[in-house]
Formats: sequence, C-alpha cells, structure tokens
Amino acid sequence: MSGSRQLKDWIEAFLEYTDNTEPPESYRRWVAISTMASVLQRKCKLEWGSETFFPNMYIVLVGPPAARKGTAMRTGKDLLDQLGILVSADESSRQKLVKSLQETGVADQDDQGRINFHSSMTLYSSELTVFLGYGARELLAMLCKWYDCEPRYVYDTIQRGKEEVPNVWCNLMGATTPGQLQAALPEDAVGSGFTSRVVFIYEQNKGKLVRKPTLEEGLLKALLHDLGRARNMSGQFSIEDSAEEIYFKWYEESEKERIFSDYRMEYYIQRRPTHLFKLSMIISSARGDSRLITPEDLSEAIRVLEAAEETMPQVFAGVGANPLAGIQFRILNIVRDLGPVETSVVAEALQNDASFSQFGEAIQSLEQMGHIKIDIIKKLIIPV
Repeated sequence: MSGSRQLKDWIEAFLEYTDNTEPPESYRRWVAISTMASVLQRKCKLEWGSETFFPNMYIVLVGPPAARKGTAMRTGKDLLDQLGILVSADESSRQKLVKSLQETGVADQDDQGRINFHSSMTLYSSELTVFLGYGARELLAMLCKWYDCEPRYVYDTIQRGKEEVPNVWCNLMGATTPGQLQAALPEDAVGSGFTSRVVFIYEQNKGKLVRKPTLEEGLLKALLHDLGRARNMSGQFSIEDSAEEIYFKWYEESEKERIFSDYRMEYYIQRRPTHLFKLSMIISSARGDSRLITPEDLSEAIRVLEAAEETMPQVFAGVGANPLAGIQFRILNIVRDLGPVETSVVAEALQNDASFSQFGEAIQSLEQMGHIKIDIIKKLIIPV
C-alpha cells in the first residue's frame, strides 16, 4: 500500500471504529494493540543495551462469558483477514502448531537492504483454555520459548529426529474466563513462566448495552490502509533521549514500589520492562513509520500498561491451593457488583458450587481479611 498515513493514531481510530459495540474499551484497545503487532512481526526490533526486543505480545482477555471477549477479538481478526495476514486459530496439538510456524517462513528485506529470514505467526484463540488444554506443560514451555523470539527453536520429531525453526516470532491474542483459567493452569504455572509473559486484561462486565451494534464503516478504508503501511515497516527502532529519561524514572520508581501484594506477580514484575518496550514499539508504529519511540509514545505505553495492571491480580484471585479460593472470588464479585446484598441471594447464586459449610467458611475468611462486612441482624454482606 502506497501513500502516507491517513490516521493520526491507528489504535485510537480502532476504538472509534468499534465505539458502538458492547466490549469494554480495555478489551478493544488491547485487541487493537495485538492487531498492530500482528503485522510488524520479526521485521522490526529494538536494541536496548545488550538486549533485543521484538514487537510481539501475549495478550489474554479475561472475564465472564457475557463480557464480549470474542466480539472484541473478532473485529481485529477481520482486519487481519482482509489484509491476508496469516493467523493460526485454535490449533489442536503442539505438532500442528510447530508445522504452522514452519509454514510461515519468509524472507524480508530490511531498511539496510539486508535479507532476513523469519518465522512469524499470530495465534488467535477465543477459547484459550481449550487451546492450551489442561495442565499442558509441554505446550506452555514451548510458548515461553516462542515469546522470547529465540534465533533457533529446536524440537524433536518421532520420524525425523531433531528439527529446527529459525528466527521465531509469536504473537498471541486469547480469551478465557477466570474459572476456565483456574481449571487449565497448573498451580505452579501461575506467576512464573507462561503467565509472567502475558498481559491479562480483566473486566467483570461488558462495556455498555448496545441494542444494535455497528462499526464506523467510514473508518474501515483508512484502518486497512494504515495497517498495510505498518505491515511494510522493517528495521530497527530507536528511542529519543527524552523518552529514555522517562523510562529511567519509571524503572527506578518501579523498583522502589511494591506494585502487587500477590507474591505470584513477582515474575511478571521482572518482565515489566520487556512488556513496556514491546508496547512502546507497537504504539509508535500505530502513529507513523518513523520507527522512533518518542516521549509521547513511551508515556502512553506506561499509561496503558499500568491501567491493565490495576485489575490484573483479580485474574488469579481464584487460582491457588486454597479450595475456597474460587468460591471467595465469586462472592467478592457478586458483592462488589450488587453492593450490600442479602446473604441468601449470594448463597443461592453459589448453591451448585459450594456446600453450606463451605459458603460459611468463605464469607468468614473474607470478613477476616477485611474484604467484606457481615451484618448479622439485617443478614447482609457489605463490600468494604
């Protein structure tokens, strides 16, 4: 596609394009981010000291079935389909995934005229836990290696022995519910490995009620044009000196603060700079072809990432060794949604998941932790 960019900011235009739909803004924003990443692939990179970052992210929308996760994802995938961008959706096995990655191999010329061979693939899964399977440690380990964009991914085959895929790049857009995530992930996988590489976007409800959802079709042509322009980007990104100063300040403050109280988020905290640099490249690409990360780009990346982090701990609230964790999580969500609520209403909502004694233990524990108050006289559960 020829010509200059038609949109000032592709991500903001995508939000306008999808404004009259029901998914929350956070879902729509991160779908836009993943869509932009899908066209950049391994053609672009950022060298930061001794480290190299590529613009791939693992983004997972988390919420109840009615939160419109799939609706948000579908709009992004439709744009990629119209541009002919290969997306691997819900492959059923590790072997098929590797085969799909092999088939993406392509040679691209960078801004210096050098030919680079890479294997870049976006995974799209509206039912992430079905895709991952239950306790599938081998698949999780493989996805960790792909996220890191290793120059060689070596794997074993039954008939041909060891084979390899060169210059791997993998981008993931997925969705799941808290309950499915709790059932699918091995307990020791939470907090390290795969989950530390994921930006989880949590919402409890859909964004708004829309009687007849529509897209702003007047923006479609420009969205496709600019996404096509971004697809042609290739080469190394750089960071303006003033943007570096913003990063230094953010990094130093992050080291001093305790961002999450949940110890399982420690590994994610260690990867925050990686998430930020990847996101900064994507936001810069949404605004133009310069491959220059400005102070505005970096500041926006910080804002967007920190907004997602505000609710991220709730994703794992029901995951753990405590058998009451899932019940407590559901009680909290009901009470926060409804405000002071009769105990009988909450008990009825959980009648198929918790016995009378389990329900009693769960609300007593939540009261002791300071999350709720119990009014014995009025028989109410009150959020704190």
